[in-house]
Amino acid sequence: MKPIIKGTYLSIAIIFCFLLSETSLAQDNWWKDKKYKTEAKRQKFSGCKKVFVTIGDGINYSNVYAVIPYFGSEVYLNILNDERGYYSPDQTKYIVENFFSNNPVHSFKWRMSSRSENYAFASGKYKYSKNGYINNYSLSVSLKYINEKWLIDQIIIN
Repeated sequence: MKPIIKGTYLSIAIIFCFLLSETSLAQDNWWKDKKYKTEAKRQKFSGCKKVFVTIGDGINYSNVYAVIPYFGSEVYLNILNDERGYYSPDQTKYIVENFFSNNPVHSFKWRMSSRSENYAFASGKYKYSKNGYINNYSLSVSLKYINEKWLIDQIIIN
């Protein structure tokens, strides 16, 4: 192969890798990284982000079983102002599953987040397909840090 062609392929490969890395970084715009004074704090909030990512993936694939491990002992739900109140994990599973089946997800993406010592919040856009149209809801999840675990405290969809 001629050196010019090799260089062209190499340049294309480098540009492609750069674009891929930019895309993956853009996925995390909803989570602003901070500097922490201790490694323990960094790990705590890294765990928080991981929980949100897992929940987001579960929502994106309408997989309530990916979300269940993060249900607290009670979860406050406000889903389209129809289901509003505190529910057990089993009731929450049923209600969220019902929502997924009635509003088939087209895509889900976190938009923003915030966090403090024992609470975290993220909101995103839930796009769903109904009657051949793509519509959307605003979806937010609050987490509470209990016994060294981030657990879902509330889910609001409107």
